Amino acid sequence: MSVETGTEAMLTRRREILAQGAEPLGWKVGFNVPEIQRKLGIDGPLAGFLTTDSLIEGEWDEYPVVVESEVAVEIGDDGRSIAALLPALEIVDPPELDLEIEQILAGNIFHRAVAFGPRVETTEPGPGRILVNGEEKHPVKPDGLEQMVAAVAARLEAAGEGLRPGDRIITGVLAPPHEASEGDTVRLELEAVGSVEVRFS
Repeated sequence: MSVETGTEAMLTRRREILAQGAEPLGWKVGFNVPEIQRKLGIDGPLAGFLTTDSLIEGEWDEYPVVVESEVAVEIGDDGRSIAALLPALEIVDPPELDLEIEQILAGNIFHRAVAFGPRVETTEPGPGRILVNGEEKHPVKPDGLEQMVAAVAARLEAAGEGLRPGDRIITGVLAPPHEASEGDTVRLELEAVGSVEVRFS
């Protein structure tokens, strides 16, 4: 019941933000790492939301935050398939994993902001890398994007919501997140898609 109750609270918060004038962007995967799922006692990834009030373009100046490098998918006309990919950086509050699942979901899974790179009509992002201040920190090889779309769709359907054509989903962290400090630059490069960068001023 905790996931169901928390998801209802999350969707209520989303409706409130949209009522204040934000536009829907799509959804986010929370906790795509099995080890964290086991720690939280959940049976799969969670779903949060994205709206234009948290969309940023290249700069951030609030701390403490961590940066998660992710692949974003854009949902096709059938409401389920992947029509395009984008590199994405999500900025989140440092996760407090001792909170109850209801609290985590009601707070939109620690989400603060998201930045997208170029949109490319492909279903394969290719290999990539994460750089911090120009130094490669992690090579990445994204996979499992369809499974993450299915996981988000299932969570939303269970709550009476659903995916729509054009929705974007950030599909979960590709490597350990970076704890940002003033002056940092974090960049995700994906071979078949392009790059996205956030500077911390």
